[in-house]
Amino acid sequence: MAKMEVKTSLLDNMIGVGDMVLLEPLDEDSFINNLKKRFDHNEVYTYIGSVVISINPYRPLPIYTPEKVEEYRNRNFYELSPHIFALSDEAYRSLRDQDKDQCILITGESGAGKTEASKLVMSYVAAVCGKGAEVNQVKEQLLQSNPVLEAFGNAKTVRNDNSSRFGKYMDIEFDFKGDPLGGVISNYLLEKSRVVKQTRGERNFHIFYQILSGASEDFL
Repeated sequence: MAKMEVKTSLLDNMIGVGDMVLLEPLDEDSFINNLKKRFDHNEVYTYIGSVVISINPYRPLPIYTPEKVEEYRNRNFYELSPHIFALSDEAYRSLRDQDKDQCILITGESGAGKTEASKLVMSYVAAVCGKGAEVNQVKEQLLQSNPVLEAFGNAKTVRNDNSSRFGKYMDIEFDFKGDPLGGVISNYLLEKSRVVKQTRGERNFHIFYQILSGASEDFL
């Protein structure tokens, strides 16, 4: 009887498999164990095909530097280790070179790192697209919109000090050269009940405390 043997490399055994599609056997236990192996070696990104799984490391990692941006720029999606920059580059190049609209969906539970992931995507696109005074102004407006959105839409919860309590859809328009022209941000599902009542140990939206912090004594 013929048989086929599948051998994994020593590196795979140590830090896990970068793409879950290659995991054998693929079940819940092996799935979680693979993520844990990678997390223990500071590999916080793992692929499932073209999907990127991200685990919040809850500590700074030197994997978002300008050098990393250049490393992933114009590279094949599977050429380097899994990274959100690889996904960002794939989406941007498809938009620029193939003139195809792109959508990146970021989802996860509270504290998973969705807000930070959206910042990283925008930062990467801002770093690799064109230069020039007008383009740079648009890029700065897009990047600087985050603190305003977080002020009015984020709050401290029992699980996360900077939890997004709203959904956000950002539409960025590009010209034929791949340079950003502007953007539209739509907020939805804002947790309005938080304005009048918060769970024990939680706070209202950041903006209320920021206003009080910057207010004069006469105002208070």
